[in-house]
Formats: sequence, structure tokens, C-alpha cells
Amino acid sequence: MTPKEQKIIDTLKSAIKGENLIEFKYSGEYRIVEPYLIGELYSIKQNFEEEGTFALRAWFVEGYTSQPVDKIVGDRWRKYELKKIMELVILTKTNNKIRPLYDPNDKDFKRINFRVEIQKK
Repeated sequence: MTPKEQKIIDTLKSAIKGENLIEFKYSGEYRIVEPYLIGELYSIKQNFEEEGTFALRAWFVEGYTSQPVDKIVGDRWRKYELKKIMELVILTKTNNKIRPLYDPNDKDFKRINFRVEIQKK
């Protein structure tokens, strides 16, 4: 993990704890998302020895997207590689609900650093 990625993780943890939305530039375009989970993806070779890419699992709210939105339930879920996130800002707007199909044990990640926890009823 690079120092830049660690700084982004620290900022994302604060946003998740505060239930805040975030805004950032990714591949040259701005997005606003609800952050849910931060972790390490499997490496290309799918093993536990090699370090994978650190990423954010988030619910897309607004901004640029090349994928369909609101065609099917859960199609706003996105993965963003931390190394590509620029100009990250925590917004004052908050979200305190869990979005459809959220999986706190997301199988795309081999290691989860921090996540929104689902409250047991």
C-alpha cells in the first residue's frame, strides 16, 4: 500500500464512520458516492501471497458513469481503485440507510480494511 492509498483509506474511514457522501475525480471525471467498504482486491493471479489493488466499494449517487443506472436493483454499486482517486472530499450530506444488495463480506475483496456494518435487529 502506498502512502497516498493510506491517506485515502484514512479519509474514507472518516466518511464511513460519519455516514458522509464523498466526491472525487476518477479517470478524469467527478463522481459523488456513498462509501461502504474499503479493502484489497484479489491480485490478477488470485492468490494470497501477492498484494492486490486497494479499492472502494461504493453506491454511485451522481456524476460520470459509463455503466447503466437504475435498470436493475443494485446496478449503482461500483468499485473504485484507490490509486486512481484524486481530489477526494468528504461532503456534509449524509446517508444512514443500507443500499440494496450490500454485502459486508464482499467476495471481490480478499481482505477488508473497513466497512459499513449492518446492525442486527
